[in-house]
Amino acid sequence: MQVQIIDAFTRTPGVGNRAGVMLDAASLDASTMQRIAAVVSASETAFVLSRPEDPTVRLRYFTPVDEIPFCGHATVATFHLLAERGLLRSPGVYRLECPAGTFDIELEPRGTQGTRVWIVTPQPAAQVSPVTLEALMPTLGGRVEQVEPALPVIRQGHRLMVPLKRREDLESLTPRGAVMNALLMPHGVRGVYLFTLDAKEQGSVAQARYFVPGFGILEDPVTGSAAGPLAAYLVEHGALRLPEQGGTVSGRIEQGDTLGKPGRIDIEVTGKPGRIERARVGGVALTVMDATIVAQ
Repeated sequence: MQVQIIDAFTRTPGVGNRAGVMLDAASLDASTMQRIAAVVSASETAFVLSRPEDPTVRLRYFTPVDEIPFCGHATVATFHLLAERGLLRSPGVYRLECPAGTFDIELEPRGTQGTRVWIVTPQPAAQVSPVTLEALMPTLGGRVEQVEPALPVIRQGHRLMVPLKRREDLESLTPRGAVMNALLMPHGVRGVYLFTLDAKEQGSVAQARYFVPGFGILEDPVTGSAAGPLAAYLVEHGALRLPEQGGTVSGRIEQGDTLGKPGRIDIEVTGKPGRIERARVGGVALTVMDATIVAQ
């Protein structure tokens, strides 16, 4: 069985976020996919269930320990590979079908930078955090005083979203996965996505880190599935502003820098103040290697 190894949200090998992609996976059952994902040992592996001629690309995603409904960087990796092999045309507009739902995909040619994959991302409803900051922050190696009080801490699906004041606060975190799980898993929370508006580069609107021990990943290098909701959050809370007459605001999220695996996620939010119509993330990728998995 062939699996392609791809670095997403970068064009530099060994940085960004690595994903496995198996193109011909329609005949595999879930337990086989799970075993393959464990062998590949990337943060996520995507399995393509559709045929090349199908108008909708159907995917399933597995971490080394569990299936998840959606994964941003593995989606970027998959559509990059399909375009690279001539199975999808770039430019082009397509549909993604996965356990989280059906979403629009746009492929944008970038010349020597390959194809940028734009994904309209799922937007989990915002809820109140089920745990206090006093309980949460010590599990991350942080302090309550590092949290930005002008922005809310929220829950979105299986993750918490926590704003921090400064980039050095973000960089200093040292999470303890088992302790995080003991606090969060009883509430159905698998991870914590922390960000600061104190970004490093011009054009970036935030830098982030994502700790996901509930899915067997202490830290995910670059997370498209969280960057899309963050983009909408930043608009909703005034950190990014939509034009009064309506339109699109864009920026970039930095992630992976603390791990030495910097990746960059483009973001776009379309709508009017008080009414978001669409949030999407974009990124490029690089095929690193082809791997053969031998069935035992």
